[in-house]
Order: sequence, then structure tokens, then C-alpha cells
Amino acid sequence: MEAKIFIPRNALALLLTFLICMSNMEISLADTNTTKNSTETYTNYLKKACNSTLYPQICFESLSSYTSTIKTNGLKMCTKALTVTLKAASNTSRLVRSLSKEGNLSKAEAGIIKDCIDEMGDSIDMLKKSLKALGSVNGSEIEFQISNIKTWMSAAMTDETTCTDGIDERKISDEVMRKIRKTIVNISMLTSNALALINKLLG
Repeated sequence: MEAKIFIPRNALALLLTFLICMSNMEISLADTNTTKNSTETYTNYLKKACNSTLYPQICFESLSSYTSTIKTNGLKMCTKALTVTLKAASNTSRLVRSLSKEGNLSKAEAGIIKDCIDEMGDSIDMLKKSLKALGSVNGSEIEFQISNIKTWMSAAMTDETTCTDGIDERKISDEVMRKIRKTIVNISMLTSNALALINKLLG
């Protein structure tokens, strides 16, 4: 007579729970590895792209938080680079405008800052125009559209450079110069990087 093995019902439930947990752990580990691999792929893609710019470190630092959005899409990367640049330019424009309202400025300083405000306004217009055009790029006219964007981006850089040149060449206090020049130089580098990335869109 064979002996019957009795397994308590709660033991079967525990075993089933254990097996389910193990299965979930395997799925979770697989998902984690996939996410890790994707993150590394996106990061490496951005690093490689930024290495083609004049300011690779600034390029990577300004875009690294958007790798999950950019992934390995060149158009998305350029769009985000332009968006970041436009935001920085808008912030700088507000800074320069706030400086223009300070009561301790000399007549010469007020004039220089006014010129800079005008230049920054033109630069922002060119960046907005470029960003809008980039959003409607299509296959049939992509070369023409990219050419226009590059022209507008170059114009934006010229406006930014004109502002800093005006500050450097004319009489202005060190404090005012330092406040304005630092932010505008940063925008110029961001604009340069965005233009370099756009240049690579056509391969």
C-alpha cells in the first residue's frame, strides 16, 4: 500500500505565491536591464552629437535631462536644443531690461543697454522663427527649410555678438558688463551648439 503524501493547503498557497514573486522579479529585472540599456544608448547618442559642436560640455549639460525625450532622434534633439536656447535668451532679455531700469546708470550705460535690448529682441525673433520652422520640417522641402533655419540662426548669433561687442568696446561699468556679458556669452554658445546640431540633420 502506497503512502499518501499530504501537503497542507496553505503550503500550496505559499508555494504558488513564491513562484509568482519569482516570476515578477525576473520580469522586473528584465525591465530594469532594458531601461538601463536604453538610457545608456540615449546618453551615448547625445554625447556623440554634442562632440560635433564647439562647446560639447555645455551642449551635453543643457540637454542631458531630456535624453528620454530625444532618444536617438536628431530632429527632436535639435528642437530641444533650440527650445533651451530660446528660453535662455528670453531670460537674458528680461535681465537686461531689468538693468535698464536701475537708476544709477550713466547716460552712456543706458544707451548701450538699450542697444543690447534691441539686439536681444532681434535674436529672440530669429530663434522663434527657427523653432517654428523646425516644427514643420518635411521630407520634400527639408533642404530648403534647413537652409532657412541656418540663416536665421546665424542672424541670431550675429545679434548676440553685436550686443557683447557693444559692451566690450564702449564705456560701461565692470559690474554692468559682467552681469550682461556672462549671460549673453552663454546664449551665444547655446545658439552655436544648436546650429551645429541642425547642420548635421542633413547628414
